[in-house]
Amino acid sequence: MRGSVSPEISRLRAQLTWLARRLRQEARNDPESWTRMLVISAIDRLGTVATPSAIARMEDMRSSQVAAVLRDLEASGLVLRHPDGIDRRVTRLALTATGDAILMESRHRRDTWLADAIATQLTNEEGKLLLQAGQLLERLAAPGANDSDRHADPQV
Repeated sequence: MRGSVSPEISRLRAQLTWLARRLRQEARNDPESWTRMLVISAIDRLGTVATPSAIARMEDMRSSQVAAVLRDLEASGLVLRHPDGIDRRVTRLALTATGDAILMESRHRRDTWLADAIATQLTNEEGKLLLQAGQLLERLAAPGANDSDRHADPQV
């Protein structure tokens, strides 16, 4: 154990959890499930190097779970699979125009909710301070920032 944790740290963790939960609730207005959106977002972030195994690592998912989601996304016309140009054993993934549109709409919906919440709940100064704090949160979430080396994505 690394020692005692202050109540302020526990409160900050809870506050970040509440905000993340609220953003997920906004995403639930999508016709897509949160897991599907995680995979779609991972394909977008990975770009040309998107493979099922890369997604599993990035999102800390079992390969069987990724495979099931990819089958569903492909059947829905949101994802395309194609063999790698060099290593035919590797399957590359890409979003279709429909998959990209769904991702952009989900991000836009959550961005709009967040902008509205900041505008209505915070003063201008508080809003600016929160945006500056976002840069600090990004540094904390960066790979290698802690022992768990999780890959959180603000773009989901």
